[in-house]
Amino acid sequence: MRKYAVSILASILLVAASCANAQSSVTLYGTIDESVAYYNNAGHGSLFEMQGADLESNKWGIKGVEDLGGGLKAIFNLENGFDINTGALGQGGSEFGRQAYVGLASDSLGTLTFGRQYDPTVDLVQPITGDAYGPAFTTPGDADNNDDSIRVSNSIKYLSPTYAGLQYELLYALGGVAGSTSSGETYSAAALYGNGGLSLAAGYLFSKSDGAGGAGTADPIQNNSVTPLYDAVAFVGSRQIAQVAAQYVVGSLTANIRYSNAQYKPYFSYGAFDRTEKFNIGAASLGYQLTPAALLAIGYTYMKSSGASSATYNSIAASSQYFLSKRTTLYATTGYTHASGTTFSSDGTAIVPAGGAVGDLTSSSSTPSQVAVMVGIVHRF
Repeated sequence: MRKYAVSILASILLVAASCANAQSSVTLYGTIDESVAYYNNAGHGSLFEMQGADLESNKWGIKGVEDLGGGLKAIFNLENGFDINTGALGQGGSEFGRQAYVGLASDSLGTLTFGRQYDPTVDLVQPITGDAYGPAFTTPGDADNNDDSIRVSNSIKYLSPTYAGLQYELLYALGGVAGSTSSGETYSAAALYGNGGLSLAAGYLFSKSDGAGGAGTADPIQNNSVTPLYDAVAFVGSRQIAQVAAQYVVGSLTANIRYSNAQYKPYFSYGAFDRTEKFNIGAASLGYQLTPAALLAIGYTYMKSSGASSATYNSIAASSQYFLSKRTTLYATTGYTHASGTTFSSDGTAIVPAGGAVGDLTSSSSTPSQVAVMVGIVHRF
């Protein structure tokens, strides 16, 4: 009788464990990207180096879901960025600097999350642009955050369900500055509509970088001489970015087009950087699935800055990818950018000649042009 009771208890425990596993899960995931890269000029001379994240970001993360019943789920995501060649943490040394959030999700009501997150323009607009082919296809210096340089801390985000092909997302981030509710705040909104092979998206981001004691609070844009104060100077001011994009997929061909406007406003004079700097960007790309295992892509980006400095950037990029499996891809990418006009010195005190910058991959060239060539491998798990 005792053996029978023990057998019944063991069966109940096994069934309970099976139900728990079916209702909740935790997943470990990540991407490892490594390449050999060559630049004809990066800062002050040619550069030949091992360089990661030339197609996809290097990251690992943990995400989980618990079924609470009635179509409601609890979710979380912790995501870490790292340098594959040094092991250093990304995003300024933050343990989970890419994403760190918790929230609730409902198929009928939408998803509400809290923590450090991507803004809605990244979630809904960026995926239908040429950045999907790698950072060589994005804006020089990532001036408009097309390559996801910015994450938003202390944020509350809502993602709607999809209504007849339309989905929208809203975000608000608290600055956390005593006595000043608006200091350090961020707000953003975006919408995406899809119908067959056509996708249309638009979004807006406004972010203040003015913490207690006048300290900069927002994530920096990439470390090159395209945007103001790209070095170790903490930017105190605001930035706003508006974007629209369209994608059309027909058979093996994917066409993308986008426009964005980015504005950086200093809250006090940094010398030459004493007024709002504006960036207008237009870009287009074509991708062709040559075979199920081979993808070819080409893109063009035009950017014009105006304000205290004025520069023009013309960029082209081409890429080929070969899928060894669903998880492993070989790639080769080349990019070229020619700059004319002027930009800011790293501390914002002087106006200097603009240098070429292929996407946001490395330091700007000390000459008007920059050429980049990368051959690499990506593995996803």
